[in-house]
Amino acid sequence: MRQFILNPNGVYEHIDTIPANRAFLFGDGIFETMVYSEGEIRFWKDHFERLSAGIECLKIQPFTYPNIHLVNDLVKNLPGDQSTYRIRWNIYRSGIGKYSPTEKGHAEWLMLTDFQPAPKVKKEAYFCASIKIPPSPWANCKTLNALPYVMANQERMDRQMDEVILLDVNGCISEAGSSNLFWVKNGIFFTPSLENYCIAGVGRKQILQKLKETGKDCQVGSFHPKDLLNADQVFVSNIAGISYIEKIEGRQYDCQPIDEIDSIFEMP
Repeated sequence: MRQFILNPNGVYEHIDTIPANRAFLFGDGIFETMVYSEGEIRFWKDHFERLSAGIECLKIQPFTYPNIHLVNDLVKNLPGDQSTYRIRWNIYRSGIGKYSPTEKGHAEWLMLTDFQPAPKVKKEAYFCASIKIPPSPWANCKTLNALPYVMANQERMDRQMDEVILLDVNGCISEAGSSNLFWVKNGIFFTPSLENYCIAGVGRKQILQKLKETGKDCQVGSFHPKDLLNADQVFVSNIAGISYIEKIEGRQYDCQPIDEIDSIFEMP
């Protein structure tokens, strides 16, 4: 693992420890999880678009706007011959303060780790009853306050499951524990709307674009657990790729890969 922080001169410098900050104290910021492969951050335009929306939503006021090309160049020029990384890019409000911010501006922190592709199949999933995804103006952003997902995945591990499916406060399907959710019934694709408070996933956006390009019908809306249980095929997506769900609450699903969807995440 390598860590970098953006210094006042606009240069990323390697660090071993992270100074106290509002990300640590209050979760006051957003982040992007990105894949770097063969010299470029994959889907970088979509990552930067979501990052910009998050900065605006949280009313962070950068003096100099975050530069995804600077991140790309840092990784590209690292010594060694590794060509693929998982990048965690935190953007958080400057200063310490208490709940009330005392400074304008922002800070940046990067963590680089080995990239691990998503498993092709997840054996068993279930609907989480203890955690609901709450409404908020920043529900679609990847904020640093991710406690609902932490607690849902803690429960998933305690139950020895491979995936957890989260509902919103109205009982509609929202997303999976760290992924967006899709399913197929009679050749039609379905996925929850952003109005169900799911993260606006970069992988989700790529899938929706591919389905549109290939003329496939995809219904985006509010759905209930019974709709998912009646599906022919279920899969989850994030930037690491696609995982097909084999079983949900005793029901079996087709795990045959969907080539046009899997191709989106194929590494060079």
